Amino acid sequence: MDNNISHTAAPAIFCRSCASPLVQALDWEEEEPLWSLRLWCPECGFEQAAMLDRSQLFYLALAVEEGFGRILDALDELDRLSSLPEEPDLVDRAMTDRIDCSGR
Repeated sequence: MDNNISHTAAPAIFCRSCASPLVQALDWEEEEPLWSLRLWCPECGFEQAAMLDRSQLFYLALAVEEGFGRILDALDELDRLSSLPEEPDLVDRAMTDRIDCSGR
């Protein structure tokens, strides 16, 4: 097997406020030939309007999918940690929303 094969990295779009890669499209409307949409960051609540053409919209869709993948990876890690007896406090706090996020 050739391990030197190059892989194309998935695109990433980062929040302009907190640099989170979890930016999502909230509202969208087609205004030929562009799309008007509102981007939202679930981490800090930052919102921004955008006008995108089809190629930019495709890029955004790939970036949003990459963000969902990151969320799923984090949930998988949380599930793995929840089965470890030495880390129940962290997992319990995260699952019950008792972690203080005031540092953000």
